[in-house]
Amino acid sequence: MKRFVTLNPAKLLEASFAPVVIVLLTLYMWWTSPVFMTTINITNILLQVSILAIVAFGMTFVIIAGQLDLSQGSANALIGVIAADVMVRADNLWLGILVGLALGVGVGVFNGFVTAYLRVPSFITTLGVLVMARGLAREVTAGNTIGGLPEAFTDFMSKEFLGLGMPVLVAVLWGVVMHVLLSRTQFGLHVFSVGGNPEASHRAGINVKRVLLAVFIVSGLSIAVSGLPLLGRVRAGQPNASTLLELYAVAGVILGGTRLTGGKGSIPRTAAGVLLIGLIQNSLNLKNVSSNYQQVVLGLVFILAMTAESFGQQVRDIARRLRNRRTDGQQVS
Repeated sequence: MKRFVTLNPAKLLEASFAPVVIVLLTLYMWWTSPVFMTTINITNILLQVSILAIVAFGMTFVIIAGQLDLSQGSANALIGVIAADVMVRADNLWLGILVGLALGVGVGVFNGFVTAYLRVPSFITTLGVLVMARGLAREVTAGNTIGGLPEAFTDFMSKEFLGLGMPVLVAVLWGVVMHVLLSRTQFGLHVFSVGGNPEASHRAGINVKRVLLAVFIVSGLSIAVSGLPLLGRVRAGQPNASTLLELYAVAGVILGGTRLTGGKGSIPRTAAGVLLIGLIQNSLNLKNVSSNYQQVVLGLVFILAMTAESFGQQVRDIARRLRNRRTDGQQVS
């Protein structure tokens, strides 16, 4: 007996927005710019989006769980300057790395505990941490950058493998780990369940508070992991680094088709959304568009992505009503 696959227009729209725009933009730039498809330019695009991709993977967990983490950019800067300071003062590379990772976990625990156990909305919690972390980063450094990082660290982070820089390789590896965690583990299933319906998840025996705490720890750890290749690239801890990083991370997740309301999404979708942001920025640079207008264009793209999500929700509602009417009609007959 033949089985027919029924296409869901809403799901198709969610999943295809970023890939379709990537293909169209790539074809256009390939046709109009002789530089776009060169190895140097493609490598540069991947390098530029690598840090954003790492934090966006962590943001994916948070958004699927129905929450938001606005602390990523400021926390990234704070972790970076403290890790750099430890490396320089203690002259110990591994101690600096461990301190950075521990701080990332600490930020995640704080965000998760206040949100899940004290029941403060994640928007407010992480907005407060955003302000505090940036202030601490500037206080710790007195507004100055921290240079003189161990050469072994900077040399390692500047290495290439198969033509790809170390930040890109870290992003790919972290993406694989996050994908497996989200799609192949019980924890990942619980994240989707909590984001889709927290009350039903609680009745099903899922510890909702613990899941929310865990997703913020994943986000915090992603922030710390992203800070290491960033330190290697700029060769210094900068208190003003990663401004608006959290907003670009949210945009990358949403552009990839993950629902802002939670319950739906994936790491590959987020990777596509982040890549789209990188392609847009690179294309505008090649077209000599000023940085101010680049922000305008990116803002319009973000709004368009949210419009696509809203339209997808309307399509889902219409399809649901049609199914209900069909079911009611069959029961009456």
